[in-house]
Amino acid sequence: MSRLRYVKGNVVEITGGSYKVYSNDNIEIHSGDKIIQTGEEKGVSFGKPKKPPVIDKISSNCLVEFRTKQDGTYTGQFGFDWLRVDDNALTTEPKYYDCIENGYEAPNGKAPNRDSNTEHETKDEAYKALKKGYSKIPIKVPVTTPATPAKDYFVPYLNLFPKPFSDVITVPAGMPKPPFEADLRTLIEVGGTDEPDQVRVVFDKRYFEINGKDGSDATPVLISSKTIGAKRDATADILNIKCIAEFDNTQQIKVYSYPKGTVALPLAEQLAKRELAGKIMVLPNKNTAGKAPVKNVKKLKVVLVKVKTNIAGAINTGTFDIGSAAGEKKDLLNGLYQALIQTTIIDSQTSAAGVVTTLELDVSANTQFKQQYNAAGTPIASPLVNEFGVIQPVDALIPALKTLFHAQTANRYTNHFIAFALDERSGNTNGRVENINKKAVVLFNIRNAKTLPHEGMHGLGLYHTHRDLFHVRIDTVNPSTATVFYNPNITPITHDNTLKTKKDNLYIGTDNSTWNFDNITNTYVLSTNYCRHDHPRNQKFVFKHAWYDPTHATDNFMSYNGVLRKSTWQWQWKLIKSNL
Repeated sequence: MSRLRYVKGNVVEITGGSYKVYSNDNIEIHSGDKIIQTGEEKGVSFGKPKKPPVIDKISSNCLVEFRTKQDGTYTGQFGFDWLRVDDNALTTEPKYYDCIENGYEAPNGKAPNRDSNTEHETKDEAYKALKKGYSKIPIKVPVTTPATPAKDYFVPYLNLFPKPFSDVITVPAGMPKPPFEADLRTLIEVGGTDEPDQVRVVFDKRYFEINGKDGSDATPVLISSKTIGAKRDATADILNIKCIAEFDNTQQIKVYSYPKGTVALPLAEQLAKRELAGKIMVLPNKNTAGKAPVKNVKKLKVVLVKVKTNIAGAINTGTFDIGSAAGEKKDLLNGLYQALIQTTIIDSQTSAAGVVTTLELDVSANTQFKQQYNAAGTPIASPLVNEFGVIQPVDALIPALKTLFHAQTANRYTNHFIAFALDERSGNTNGRVENINKKAVVLFNIRNAKTLPHEGMHGLGLYHTHRDLFHVRIDTVNPSTATVFYNPNITPITHDNTLKTKKDNLYIGTDNSTWNFDNITNTYVLSTNYCRHDHPRNQKFVFKHAWYDPTHATDNFMSYNGVLRKSTWQWQWKLIKSNL
């Protein structure tokens, strides 16, 4: 097909950026006068031709999406981040549009709501920002079905270590090695009038094996569920993706649909007629050297310290991986592996004589960790222990433990991440980080297996996935009509008028709806609305609070969603690694 264009006058084209032309054949310029090419800096240059950029489009005739398995076998063993959308009840995770409330936006947002706070003006604006974190491919909708709305395909991210790297890593018995393979479900939707000849997974065989095959014409990887029908779980088409070699640039695993009649055509015609149906982005897992080295894989050493206490006559020693916290070390490793962080757990030390002992900090005789009494013998509060003999989760606790531990170990672990375990309660606190991006945590005996990775990721720079506010209960659904305001952590219930109209409070209605106070309009607004909350820069998005809406809470490690927590997001992977 050719195109001719005749212009009687001049043609002037002005671009704000680069102007590029690609051709599979010659590019010819003929002039009746001069041909002038001028560059302001370097003039004219020559070289090998570059390939034109590939513009992906997915046909609505066949759509393949990828999800983690729903049978309980996926517990966070590898990093896989996808934008949760409506999967027609095929996945347990709710769609993120229903979960998101807001998130960080740079001050002086878009008009007409320019202001100095750090919150999106609407939930829709926050969701739009969330979607920008994923590569988007337009889905081609046939012009014969104008009533079908245009859709976008959001490409998921996958992190895997290379198998040779994982094979040489030594881990304690029962602990997982860095993952080099992932099992993913396929959801497929086939439209049109004819079933495709085949649906084929295409990838670089230098780096991957899928279902034990190299994907070549001799051993292709095919999706068997290709009958026409709505989105469904292709149960026979679980993809076992194995990374067999390292790479320093993002790899793509693509799925192509071959329309009816194309497989019988010559190869070149097959390739021209096949249609993209799905894609996965596999992020780089090789570190590079040179003038601009890139650390795609980071390392972290985590020291686990058992703390012996004797607050009021009973000796208790903290420990790891038992009771409600069973599996916490495995969850910590899996959570950090998701971000390609090679994590080493250290829980013992070897003396010069070769004697191996557990790392333990004995504070049983230290007065800071003792119950204090007044002259009459009545228990009184001290900086670290209250009048009831309970450790207080205060800012001074972890620095006190670190100072004692570093003195005991001659500062051997000052550059390590340290986790202290106490067989003590601290009110309702499961654990505590020293501060965001401060690599030390303390764990108490009521914690669960997700507390260690949750607090640990705080120490690596992550915030909660919900707003961090003081919680206030009310006696109605709407705080505007409430007559009783009280702290839910205090019994018996005591009405407190000082809890009203505070910007930094989260008001919880009797139906568990959550509200904030807008101190500009002096009104209470639902948390999904714009309420001028000041989000930290690294708290990119906030979702429903799991305590009050568990159905729409995420399963991210940084949520409060109990034992369901198991995932992290690609933007969190970047943030964690930037702090190592």
